[in-house]
Amino acid sequence: MAKIELTDHYIKRLSVDVRTDIADAREPGLTLRITPSGSKSWAVRCRSADGTSQRVTLGQYPDISLKDARSRAALAKADIRATEGNLNQVRREAALAGSADPTLAKLIEEYENGPGMLRVTWKRSKRNMHSESRNRIGTVFAALLERRVSEITDDNFSDTMTNYEPLSGAEKANGQVSRARANLMAVLDWSAGRGRFRTAGKRRKPTLKVADLRDTHDPAADDETITGKRDRVLSVDELQLVLPLLKYPAPPSLRMRMKSDEDVRPIALRFILLTSARLNEVVVAKWRHVDFDARTWHKPVVKSVRGGTRSQTLPIPDAALELLTSLPGYAARADDPDRLVFPSSHGTELENWERITGAIKRESQTASWHRHDLRRTSATIMRAIGIDLSTIDRILGHKTAYRREETSPALDAYLSDIALDDIAEDPQRSALEKLADVYKRIELRPETPVG
Repeated sequence: MAKIELTDHYIKRLSVDVRTDIADAREPGLTLRITPSGSKSWAVRCRSADGTSQRVTLGQYPDISLKDARSRAALAKADIRATEGNLNQVRREAALAGSADPTLAKLIEEYENGPGMLRVTWKRSKRNMHSESRNRIGTVFAALLERRVSEITDDNFSDTMTNYEPLSGAEKANGQVSRARANLMAVLDWSAGRGRFRTAGKRRKPTLKVADLRDTHDPAADDETITGKRDRVLSVDELQLVLPLLKYPAPPSLRMRMKSDEDVRPIALRFILLTSARLNEVVVAKWRHVDFDARTWHKPVVKSVRGGTRSQTLPIPDAALELLTSLPGYAARADDPDRLVFPSSHGTELENWERITGAIKRESQTASWHRHDLRRTSATIMRAIGIDLSTIDRILGHKTAYRREETSPALDAYLSDIALDDIAEDPQRSALEKLADVYKRIELRPETPVG
């Protein structure tokens, strides 16, 4: 087996004709497996306490970066050396021992470490804490976590949602309860082999007889304060008030605890407007995902309503590129490509979005809009200026109806793999350039006189 001090530059450009394992010279035991199809995965080779040689898989590249793989390898080797026999077998036996009738908490943990690993909201934080979805379920359904899942009825789930009291002290939290319900529904469907988990290989083994949350009421379904937001877009007058606040450094008038030259949340919201991206896509964006030469932003994982996760490479407009070059991490991006584009002051993923959004609403004297409405606003503007629906679908990362267009999925390969600028501009880039121009015109528009 070849041994090389791996680098991201080397890994990205690596291709093989037959399956090949390469050992990392810097972290003993860490190996990279690459296949002719281009799949690249990390694993650790090590001997356990009784001398058993074994291989433990860590995950796929680039979902797990080289830096993260080295850290995980060190932890995995410690687990292997402390185990008598094969660690994979020990883990399987432990899982089977509690698989017949697990507690709700254990079942959620299984899902987080299984199918949930392919979902953005189920991804663990860098500190190896619980995922966003697991935390949300744990908050709303805390009273049921230690009960055997087979004993929990749909009435139990319904009563828990109805009686939930938000920790914030607010009168109700139907949105939070609804999201927790949706997250938990996926877990229960997987365990029972229902819905998108019906087919063999996708459902849990063994399957369980558990309640179906479709038989419970979704508290958000008849909450007008939630359903009313789903069609909300910001008007031109509102955008004229909001846009000047979406800059870096953050305006002092927002009165945030974070220093203005460290707070990139307002400029991140402008980036959402310019790219029509989801907030969670922006939060996890790393400098290695941005190709300034190709003027593209690669998203390793985008939300998918149907099927597994997908990736997306989005052409980004010049205004978005200029925004990125103004950020404090731009100059050091080559030295630390795994650094977040929009980090907190501690270099971690940004949080406290409710606080910054509230401050922007206060200073702009606007109300009743949510961060996701920025994405919807951009999509609406593009449609208003004549951008076709299929191009908007691609920009939003939605599944494209190729049959409706009478085209093939190969269309996206042509757009991303062939330099067509001298023949025809990428329609996504053209659309986003026009969108950026609209925002520029709105921001420069004379203020409407009062009275």
